[in-house]
Amino acid sequence: MKRLVTIAEFPTTFDIKYSLLKDMLERAEIPYLEVNENMRGLKPFPISPSNISIEIKVYEEYLEEVIKILESIK
Repeated sequence: MKRLVTIAEFPTTFDIKYSLLKDMLERAEIPYLEVNENMRGLKPFPISPSNISIEIKVYEEYLEEVIKILESIK
């Protein structure tokens, strides 16, 4: 079974690094999963949206390549 690893967290979808990371993952054809990207836009919500971060997850097998991508956008 493949294991997903959280590689980055963002407070909002408007973060430029969020958009850049997604674009670079797509160009490198690395499959990724976004967690909570729709939860940030819900209002009203019983839990404060500021407590929810958007996570980008990738399969562990792509981790080495993803680390290089992350280092290039810092």
